[in-house]
Amino acid sequence: MLDNKGFDIWAEEYDEFVDKNSSGYPFEGYYQLLNRIYDVVDIKKNSKILDIGFGTGVLTNRLYNDGACIYGIDFSQKMTDIAGEKMPGARFIRWDFNLGLPPELDSEKFDYIISTYAIHHLDDYKKVQFIKKLKKSLAEKGKIVIGDIAFGNRQQLESCRNKNKDIWDKDEIYLVSEEITEALAKEGINSEYIQISSCAGMLEIL
Repeated sequence: MLDNKGFDIWAEEYDEFVDKNSSGYPFEGYYQLLNRIYDVVDIKKNSKILDIGFGTGVLTNRLYNDGACIYGIDFSQKMTDIAGEKMPGARFIRWDFNLGLPPELDSEKFDYIISTYAIHHLDDYKKVQFIKKLKKSLAEKGKIVIGDIAFGNRQQLESCRNKNKDIWDKDEIYLVSEEITEALAKEGINSEYIQISSCAGMLEIL
């Protein structure tokens, strides 16, 4: 798993890398997933959106251009710089979401909190606890939408792992729908999951 310095080095070539590797694990369905999240987000005047782990801002930039008020956190300074150049009116904070949300956002309420290809950096327990905390930062009728490398069940994950042994990232903890939705339900949180490709899915917190 890359640390923040690793992502700084990768930042300039990230979008090109995804384009070249979008036919299989880990980025099969990448753009379809981003488009699906974009369709879920209903932009109204001055809608406030928080993007967690925004990377180079591919999805965020579309929402920004639609008129959304964009906030974002990412632990890579280079990623933050690239996104900031695209969206000068947004508020981006360099921050590791393993620590929760930065203090600067404590008083903010968001219409949408989105995250793509980032939450796999948290183990399954931390995923649930983080989502619980995020719900406290939602405005009335707000929504959390997460897209990532994900699978409907553990068997599908293992099948993908076996097919991609040489490139499988052992340090990343991918979403498994059956497990995460059950764990969230035990915390009183309703969610729905949609599989987008063989290794990508969208989790919507209701």
